[in-house]
Amino acid sequence: MPLRFINVDLDIESKKPLDYLCLELSTSDIHHLHCGPTGRGYLARLECANGGDSCEPDSIINKFCDAIERLDERASAEWQAANFRCFDLGYETTGLDQRWCSSLRHSTLSRVVALGASIAFTAYPRDPSEQDVTPND
Repeated sequence: MPLRFINVDLDIESKKPLDYLCLELSTSDIHHLHCGPTGRGYLARLECANGGDSCEPDSIINKFCDAIERLDERASAEWQAANFRCFDLGYETTGLDQRWCSSLRHSTLSRVVALGASIAFTAYPRDPSEQDVTPND
């Protein structure tokens, strides 16, 4: 398979700490990969657990949106103060030898826009040492 969806990361950058926001967004479905200072300020990178019906970009983004829309006042203020909020859809590729398309539903895009966030698509090169495993017939 030349291109495979991996997951969605939510990247948040701010001039102020994002610790409380990370705490409020961390649930059984969402965990933070990083929350702390960077050279330019503060970064939070969160990931939604894959599994069940949440293995599609729309489902994962909507889980994030649900959590963000339920934030308390303090966490919501940290979200609003952030200067960068982006849902980054990650894909793994071995190279494209055919057409590739990825789409999001209008309802998902509307929620992202209402939250003041952006969407990015990142393709990661597949490790050449990994091989597809196909069952023997």
